[in-house]
Amino acid sequence: PFTSRFIAQKDEYNFHFTCEHCMYFDELRDQCLHEYPNHMHLLATYTVKNNPSHIIFCKQFELR
Repeated sequence: PFTSRFIAQKDEYNFHFTCEHCMYFDELRDQCLHEYPNHMHLLATYTVKNNPSHIIFCKQFELR
């Protein structure tokens, strides 16, 4: 779940989990190089303002 505890731990450990940090993300086209739908994996999705209930991890995610 996307909770205040998760946010605190994400910040404390510098945890990256969104497309923008993935080696398969094409920044020019704002999409996955595998052409997977990625709207639910973008950093903008995971803000307190958007208040997502859960975090959806991509199984292809790999840090740059």
